[in-house]
Amino acid sequence: MANETIYGHYIIRSMAVAGEWSARAFRGNTAIGPVLQGPTEVAVILSSKVAIDTTLAERRAARGPNGFPNAIEVRAALSAITMTAAQKAMLKAHLRAMHNTMTATELATAGGYDSYVSANSGCGKLGRKLAEELEWSPPEFRGEPTWTFALATGADGDTRSDRAAMGYAQWRWKLRPEVVAALQHFFVQPSREK
Repeated sequence: MANETIYGHYIIRSMAVAGEWSARAFRGNTAIGPVLQGPTEVAVILSSKVAIDTTLAERRAARGPNGFPNAIEVRAALSAITMTAAQKAMLKAHLRAMHNTMTATELATAGGYDSYVSANSGCGKLGRKLAEELEWSPPEFRGEPTWTFALATGADGDTRSDRAAMGYAQWRWKLRPEVVAALQHFFVQPSREK
């Protein structure tokens, strides 16, 4: 039976076999990295933590100039989080939309919500899960993070003043290119006009 050590979003499972310790990191049920071996449990757990930290540092260093995670990170994060059926429906519709852009009202319809307010809440909750999994902080408004920015940016501007000028219900969300690339792994995308 393996021992488990929690380390951030990861579980390190360690066990002794024939007098030598081995350990491997997992994210959920997915193995991360190789099996590491060493003379003691403390040594293999420490090696696993160093390997996790090194991988995360390399991923952060590969991020674009705005600091947003790349498509590979987003895809891994999307695999690690759970989504409601409505959130999946909104993402699928958003991916298929012309230029990957939809209004909050259109997202509400795609997700089966009665209003854009409910859709905004569903997108925000999903964005928060994604941002937390990616260890990325979205822009804030009045000291509060705008979680949906983990999924999309404003097609017509990214500030709350832009929203006020356009009318909140008609705010247009454009999926981030990294999210588009990651979602293509999950959803088959039909061809569309550009």
